[in-house]
Amino acid sequence: MDYTAQPRCILIVDDNPDDRLLARQELHREFPQADLLEAGNAKVFQDLLRQRIDVVITDYQLRWSDGIKILQTVKSLDQNLPVIMFTNSGTQETAVEAMKSGLDDYVVKAPKHLVRLRRAVASAWENALIRRRVAELEGRLQFLLNQLTIGVFRATAAGDLLEINDGLLRLLGLPSLAEAQQLFERQSLLAPLTVQRSNQGWDAQVIRADGQSIWIHVSAALSGESQAAIIDGLVTDITAQKQASETVQQLNRTLERRIQKRTAQLEATNEELEAFAFSVSHDLRAPIRQISGFAGLLEEELSDRADRQSMQRYLDNIQTVTQNASNLVADLLEYSRSGRAEMNRMIVDMAQIVEAIRGQLRAELYSDLQPETQPRQLEWQIDPLPKAIGDRLLLRQVWQNLIENAVKFTRPCHPGRIHIGSYGDGDDWVFFIRDNGIGFDMAKADQLFGVFQRLGTEATFEGSGIGLANVKRIVVRHGGRVWADAIPDQGATFYFSLPKGED
Repeated sequence: MDYTAQPRCILIVDDNPDDRLLARQELHREFPQADLLEAGNAKVFQDLLRQRIDVVITDYQLRWSDGIKILQTVKSLDQNLPVIMFTNSGTQETAVEAMKSGLDDYVVKAPKHLVRLRRAVASAWENALIRRRVAELEGRLQFLLNQLTIGVFRATAAGDLLEINDGLLRLLGLPSLAEAQQLFERQSLLAPLTVQRSNQGWDAQVIRADGQSIWIHVSAALSGESQAAIIDGLVTDITAQKQASETVQQLNRTLERRIQKRTAQLEATNEELEAFAFSVSHDLRAPIRQISGFAGLLEEELSDRADRQSMQRYLDNIQTVTQNASNLVADLLEYSRSGRAEMNRMIVDMAQIVEAIRGQLRAELYSDLQPETQPRQLEWQIDPLPKAIGDRLLLRQVWQNLIENAVKFTRPCHPGRIHIGSYGDGDDWVFFIRDNGIGFDMAKADQLFGVFQRLGTEATFEGSGIGLANVKRIVVRHGGRVWADAIPDQGATFYFSLPKGED
């Protein structure tokens, strides 16, 4: 519909031909394109009503009817169809009665009021277009509201429902506004609403008309003041969300119970392992000490025998084996503690640790020299090292094991070369120690960091085979990783990474 056009068809109802002609002439000046139809009797009036009429102009006093009946007949067909009464026989009471029945305007039939007739028609037509446009928009809005799965309502501050959409009726399983009102009152759905806040929302569990329990979320906006306030609200079915949330909470509770149970099991296992480690250390060290003691007694007992040199060799072997066993037990205990010790994180000066360990090893090498033995030739290259975040004592163990291995496995080399350095790799610092020692076969690289895995033979290179396993355990606890590469008889490089953190 064109809401800016002029009326296309105007019906004039009057049993006086002269008055009809007067009205036609006046209207033609304002609406030259409009069809001006005339009805002088009841039959013509009824026939013309079947056509599309935009405006009706009627006299009040007719021989076959009156203006009030004409008005009521027209409005019964189309409430928005404008009707104007153009008469000289009506009274003020007639005009009031007509206005109550829906009359759009009242014009006195006199020459001086003819101009007003044109204006009245134009104004009535404009108002009719506005009403039709509003009705159309309201119809569209109501259609959309009824298609929504969301309930929409309007209520007074006292909780009386004024309007609801079909979506709310479907959501609650109800047939009418009256039953919705009863449910709202019975289950106090608007009780959480307070006058202190304009926009509010809350969840509620309600029982539908069919007995089904559902969860809803009510969003309400309060406008106006005091008892004149109006509540506009939306109702959403959140049953699925509530069920999903309950499922997640149940899963979390189940997971928490499992974690607690698993934690208790792990704590019990750790306690058992700790008891086992203590038992092993005690039970192994006691016979080792006994063997060492008996070997000492035997040495004293046989000190005057003739074959002293042969017996001394056997006794030395016994002492060496018992010392190795004692070292193995000590290393096992250290490995066990490194996985359980509480970490004390701090900024660690890696360069200071490396230098301290190098000084310690250098002193040990010189202290073990026989008078006729030349000192080992070791060439050190130590690059500047960044500081790291971690447990200082545990990281010192990492460096101690790696540097001692480099010194040990470069023993056949003249000179032995050891290079210690680092580089950045994204969010990590990578530290490395490279030597020109015996190296190893890369096919065995994955085995290096296991317990009792050795790079060389026990006869050639001392050690328990636990040092690199301890290195891996400590680095992994710090959030890093360890790896190595090597070439047999040419040397090896061991790497470990640590998160950079904050220097």
